[in-house]
Amino acid sequence: MKYRGFTLVELLGVIVILGILAVIAFPAIINQVTDARGEINDSNTLLIIDAAENYILDYADLSETNGQQYYCVTLEQLVDEGLLNEPVKNAETGKNYNLAKTSVRLKYTGNSRFEGGEIGPTTTFSCIKLEVGS
Repeated sequence: MKYRGFTLVELLGVIVILGILAVIAFPAIINQVTDARGEINDSNTLLIIDAAENYILDYADLSETNGQQYYCVTLEQLVDEGLLNEPVKNAETGKNYNLAKTSVRLKYTGNSRFEGGEIGPTTTFSCIKLEVGS
């Protein structure tokens, strides 16, 4: 009588080979996910900074500056003006920013140009805080 199927040794061999392939592939997949999160966070940061630049250009009186002023805008202001959609998420941590307590700080260099955009807690920045109508 002939038996059909695989022997225990053949099945164990296949399992071992699949395990080795998984051990090789797993770190590469994890690195890809980590790199993608970093790229998403960089992209989100640029979008937030761009929204803050537009807000400052709309509401700040830049004619009186000497070209070396720092301006701060909270994420809440950007959402209220429709420049950002809520929730604003940090891709690296996976958590939402606290809109009222997180600000964008930009240095105005003149001629409607900015540099050095930073996102962080509102209390850590020394800058001109903009309010609508100011």
